[in-house]
Amino acid sequence: MDTTGKVQIVDSSWCVPLPFKEYAMSRVTVYFYSDRWVPIKFCSLEKAILLHHKANLEGREILLFPANLDPNQFSNSFN
Repeated sequence: MDTTGKVQIVDSSWCVPLPFKEYAMSRVTVYFYSDRWVPIKFCSLEKAILLHHKANLEGREILLFPANLDPNQFSNSFN
């Protein structure tokens, strides 16, 4: 998806397509990591993907998790 919100088709073996239409309005939590996972906000998957792309353009990294999943409950193997 580009910054205008339009979905771009990429022909790549490394690209895993999102089930975008079915889950666009699903609620997710946006996190960043600073010695632990810190939640930033709740929003729809659609808005979170746009936010993720914007953060990447600014050299920042954020991750999206389902709203009912707390990444702090996992082991440190993800960090």
